[in-house]
Amino acid sequence: LAIDHFRPDATERHFQYLIDRLLAELGSFEGTALKYMYLCSYELRGLIWTPNLVHEFRKRRGYDMTSYLPVLFGATVQNEEITERFRYDFRKTLGDLLVDAFYKKAREISNKYGFLLCAEAGGPGPPTHNVPVDALKALGALDIPRGEFWNKHNIWVVKETACASHIYGKRIVDMESFTSWRHWQDGPFELKPLADRAMCGGTNHFTLHTFAHNPPEAGLPGWVYHAGTHINANLVWWQKAKPFIDYLSRCSYLLQEGFFVGDVCYYYGDQGFNFVPPKHVDPSLGYGYDYDVTNAEVIMTRMSVENGRLVLPDGVSYELLVLPAREDMDWDVLRKLEELVKDGATVVGRKPSRCNGLADYPHRDEKGRHLANKLWGLCDGKKVKERSYGKGRFLSGSTLHYILHARGIGPDFSFTSRNEDAKLDYIHRRTKSEDIYFVSNKNMRWEEENCSSSVTDRTPELWMPDTGEMRKQLVYDFLEGSTRVPLRLPPTGSVFVVFREKAGKDHLVSVSKDDTQVFPLSSGIPQELASIEVLPGDHNHLELFVWKGGKYVLETARGKRAKVEVEAVPTPQEITGPWVVRFPEGWGEPASKVFTKLISWTAYPEDGIKYFSGTATYYKEFDLPAELSQPDNQVVLDLGRVRVVAEVYLNGKHLGILWKPPLRLDITEAAKPGKNRLVVEVANLWSNRLTGDANLPTGKRYCRTNMKNALTWSSPWKETPLLETGLIGPVRLLAAKKVIVNLPR
Repeated sequence: LAIDHFRPDATERHFQYLIDRLLAELGSFEGTALKYMYLCSYELRGLIWTPNLVHEFRKRRGYDMTSYLPVLFGATVQNEEITERFRYDFRKTLGDLLVDAFYKKAREISNKYGFLLCAEAGGPGPPTHNVPVDALKALGALDIPRGEFWNKHNIWVVKETACASHIYGKRIVDMESFTSWRHWQDGPFELKPLADRAMCGGTNHFTLHTFAHNPPEAGLPGWVYHAGTHINANLVWWQKAKPFIDYLSRCSYLLQEGFFVGDVCYYYGDQGFNFVPPKHVDPSLGYGYDYDVTNAEVIMTRMSVENGRLVLPDGVSYELLVLPAREDMDWDVLRKLEELVKDGATVVGRKPSRCNGLADYPHRDEKGRHLANKLWGLCDGKKVKERSYGKGRFLSGSTLHYILHARGIGPDFSFTSRNEDAKLDYIHRRTKSEDIYFVSNKNMRWEEENCSSSVTDRTPELWMPDTGEMRKQLVYDFLEGSTRVPLRLPPTGSVFVVFREKAGKDHLVSVSKDDTQVFPLSSGIPQELASIEVLPGDHNHLELFVWKGGKYVLETARGKRAKVEVEAVPTPQEITGPWVVRFPEGWGEPASKVFTKLISWTAYPEDGIKYFSGTATYYKEFDLPAELSQPDNQVVLDLGRVRVVAEVYLNGKHLGILWKPPLRLDITEAAKPGKNRLVVEVANLWSNRLTGDANLPTGKRYCRTNMKNALTWSSPWKETPLLETGLIGPVRLLAAKKVIVNLPR
């Protein structure tokens, strides 16, 4: 059963019923944690009717719909054109009603009681959802627009929700996150690439799907919803989830700062039911330019022109407004385009030949053609590709990339890489004093790139969202219209490049090793270890961490040079077996087991280890070789491969939690010459234990859950392949030589 979403009194009664029950329980909402009301996505099917529809249609479209009702059942009335024009009017009416009667009314009632309204009010569109709405208008009617993205599926409605927030002046782009039918199949490292894709699409707030309530009698892993990644306190790795949650939090904080930066705004037309596809690269535009999508309401009520750019009241601006590839255009939008171009805007798209709908038809079409001829003139996109009008221009027939370059606007972000098939995604936000770029490596391998941004008057800093470290980037150079910064990113790695301080008098522009250029990057395949890292030190000194011996030359923009020679760097040392592994009691495995070498738990013949889900602890004593314990060494512990999360202690000192590559920790301060005691706690996923339980009688099982399959529609637990798990290694000790350099002035 569902309420009538197209009647404001139905919405009011529905909300008031809920609010009255909450008030009866709480007495008052003041001082409680209750801050939001939430509406899930519209997922109804079939024909739509509401008792007041004929009246609302006449009020909004200006004519009686009664004689056109057969169109709703597939009939043609008069002819195909008349039928399609009515269908346009009907869909537009439904969309307007859904926004006004449901979303706006729900927000009004929520705000009355001090709540903000959050809702999944947009797409995706058919065939997934048949939402009868202008998605941007619906999302813009909320306090907090929300979209969703699925694990192992497309990032469906991220860009749509982000566009709505940008064009309607909303700070938050909220997302139902990590929705899935993959039950207990993924750790935080599998979730990170999805989060990064979503953030590059505009997400800046994560609502986890789902955090199911589980009383103790539910058992482990407990009761769950049929779709969800089940990020709750019953996760095996929950006690080690903080670094992953911190990562999402730091990213969200920075991506809520300032406003979105994009050069192009696409108008997606006014055809009633309307949706924005996922973020993609328009071939006409090319890589390195970002964009928003807008609707008629924003063009009509929020868009103006300043210094030739289309601007919104909240600071977002665009160089171009791009029209949809349609013959028709709303009459009111066409008139607003005349105003915008007269004030200096540039509009790209073909001349419309008609208006839409049946209201004032065919007279409105004639007015539309007359105004379009006045605005575009002879600009047909073939012989004539440009028409000046007032202070602005109409353009047609040229690529967006060509148009922007002709206006002196290069890509906002670009890169060259040592790998031809490198893939980076990005998003750019701007405050009054900072430019903030989030850059994400989409490949499952190390990448090294020369990245260029359109910022030219400030120095770059690297902000690490996984650790919170903020570091000045010491090597960069200014090119014509851009700043080039070398980046080195691990598999699916990410970083913020932040520009905030004015450029100084001098800085490093290149680093070379044995007469081969290291920064900016030259040819060659990215290696697991960098040759050298250049970090800021105390008192304007530089700290060099040299991972490969050789002769290094550092050069500044003023031509000053410093030379450093490191003859040799200690070779990596593997910590080999045996390892003592201890398991918690009561889960079918031995209390402890000696692993002669590091392999997946699933490779052991004992069922208690093979199917174990939980946290096991590895113990190992090792000798720190003398060549590693030198005072000028930085010593790093590399765990190699872990499934899925590891927490590390050395000589009783807590070093941290590792959840993504590279699984490395600086142990310089914790390690000591001679014997060292290493402890590694490893947490995995529930899937293997559930597979093991499926092969046991009911009374002998260790887990309880309502979920019968690893995937909702298939893969019962008995047939689910075991997932690699445990500390797999190799575990190594790495070392770099630390060198202090004082550049000549």
